[in-house]
Amino acid sequence: MKDETRPACGHWIGAEGRHCKEVDGVRHYLPGLRCPAHSPNALQGKPENPPGPGWPIFRQEQRS
Repeated sequence: MKDETRPACGHWIGAEGRHCKEVDGVRHYLPGLRCPAHSPNALQGKPENPPGPGWPIFRQEQRS
C-alpha cells in the first residue's frame, strides 16, 4: 500500500504535461514543494546553499 501522506514535488513538467511527484528529498520552498532536481537553485543551474546553523543556534549566541 502506498503512503499517501508523504509530500510530493509539485514542479510542472510542461513537455510531459504532468507534475514531477517525486517524494524523496522533498523540501518546502517559496514556489511550493520541490525535489532536489527541481529546487529553485537547481532550475537556475546554481549549487545548493550549504545548511546553516539555523535560528535556535543563532538565538543562543545572542543570549550569551
